[in-house]
Amino acid sequence: MRGDADERREKILHGRIVPTVLSLAWPVVVGSMLQVAYNLADTFWLGRVSAAAVAAPTTSFPIIMVLYAVGMGLATAGISLVSQHTGSGGQERANEAAGQVFGLLFIVSIAGGIVGFVTSGWLLENVVGASGPVFPLAHDYVRILFAGAPLMFAFISFRFILRGTGDMKTPMYIRFVAVVLNVVIDPLLILGVGPFPEWGVAGAAIATIATRGFAAAIGMYMLFTGKVDIVLSPRNLKLELGWVKKILDIGLPASAARIGSALGFVGLMALIYAFGSVVPPAAYGVGQRVIQMTNLGIWGFAGAATTMVGQNVGAEQQSRAEKIVRRTLLVSGAIMVTLSIGIFVVREPLVSVFLSSDIDKFDAVVAEASRLISIFVVSIPFFGWFRIFDSTYRGTGHTKAAMALSLTRILVMRLGFSYLLAFPAFGLGLDLGLVGIWIGMALSNIASAGASALYFRTGRWKEKTIEDADETAVPS
Repeated sequence: MRGDADERREKILHGRIVPTVLSLAWPVVVGSMLQVAYNLADTFWLGRVSAAAVAAPTTSFPIIMVLYAVGMGLATAGISLVSQHTGSGGQERANEAAGQVFGLLFIVSIAGGIVGFVTSGWLLENVVGASGPVFPLAHDYVRILFAGAPLMFAFISFRFILRGTGDMKTPMYIRFVAVVLNVVIDPLLILGVGPFPEWGVAGAAIATIATRGFAAAIGMYMLFTGKVDIVLSPRNLKLELGWVKKILDIGLPASAARIGSALGFVGLMALIYAFGSVVPPAAYGVGQRVIQMTNLGIWGFAGAATTMVGQNVGAEQQSRAEKIVRRTLLVSGAIMVTLSIGIFVVREPLVSVFLSSDIDKFDAVVAEASRLISIFVVSIPFFGWFRIFDSTYRGTGHTKAAMALSLTRILVMRLGFSYLLAFPAFGLGLDLGLVGIWIGMALSNIASAGASALYFRTGRWKEKTIEDADETAVPS
C-alpha cells in the first residue's frame, strides 16, 4: 500500500492538476451516489407507505445532524492533519493524528448518542414543531439512529482519515457493498416481506444502522491490519492532550459550522411546518432527494480540493494550491450547470418516482416538490462553488473562516431570506408563502458563494496549520 500512497502523493504535489482532480473526485462522486442511494431507497419504499412516512426522516434529520455535525467537524481535523503531514512526508505523524481523531470521535459518539436518544422527542415536538401523524414516526426513526451513533461515527472516521491520504477508492468500495445490502434489506423491514415484521419508518432506520455498522467493521479491520495507507494500533487511540488540543482547535470551528447548519435546518423545518403538517415537509423531503442528485459532483470536487490543497500547503506549494482551487472551480461549474439543466427538465417525473400514486395527497406533494426544484436549481452551481471554497479552507485547517461563512449562509441568509420572503415579517416581508422559502434557499447559496470568493482573494487560507517537520514531539 505504501507504493500506492507515494504515487498518489507525487501526483497531488507535482502531477497535472485537472486529471489529478478528476481522479480524486470520481470515487467521492460515486461514494456520494451511494450515500444518495441510501436515502433514495428509503424514500422510495416509504413512499409506498404514506406521505407521513416520507416526511418522517426529513423531519428528524436536523435533530440527528446536530450530533453528526460534531463528529464530522472533528473528523475534518483528521483530513487537515493527515493531508498536511502526508504532504510534508510525516507518515508516523499522520498515523498518530488519525488514531487520536478516531479515539476522540468514539467517545463523542457514545455521549452524544445517549443525550440525543433521551431528548429527541422533546426536540421534535417543541423545536422542530413536528405534529400529527409525522411525529411518532419521526421519533422512532431518530431514536434508532442515535442508538447506532457509534457505528455511524466509526465509518465517518474511516472515510475522513483515508481522504487525507488521497485514498478515495477504498471507502467507495465499502460503501457500495453497504448500499447493496441496504437496498435488499429496506423493503423487507419497511413493508414486512416474508417472515420479516412490517416496521415501516423504524425498519428504514434499522436497515441504515445495520449496513453502516457492517461498513464500519470492514473499515476498522483495514485500519488496524495495515490494509490501507494509515496504520493504527491501540496505542494510537490513547488520547494525548497535545493532540486533542490540536484536533479541537481545527475541529470545533468545523463542528460549530455544521451544528449551526443543523440548527438552521431545524429552523427551516419550523418555517415549512407553518404551511402544513404533511404536504410541505413531504414535498421538501422528496425535492431534497432529487436535488441531492445534482450535489453528487459537488462533493467529489470538494473532496478533491480538500486533499490536494491540504497536501500542497503542507509541502509549501501555496501557488500550486491556489491554481488547484481555480481550476477545480472552472471544471465543476461547467458540470454543475449541465446537471442542473437536466434535473430541471425532468423534475416532475423524478419526483413522481418516489411516491406511489395511491398515497394520500399525491398530486399536491408532486406539484410542490416540482416547484421547489424549479426554483432551487438556479443556485446549484453557486452551492458547488461555495462548497469548494469551504473545503479549501478546511483542508488547510482554516476552519474558523469556514465556520463564519457556513453559519452566515444558513442562520443569517437562508433563514433570513426565507422568513422575509415567506411571511409578512412585521410589515417588511413579501408574504409569498411557501414559495418564498424556496426562493430564500436559492438566494442564500448565491450570496454565500460571493462572500466565500471574497475571502479566497485575501490569501489567508494558504498558511500552514501544522508544526514544521522537525518538531516531532506533540506537547502534552
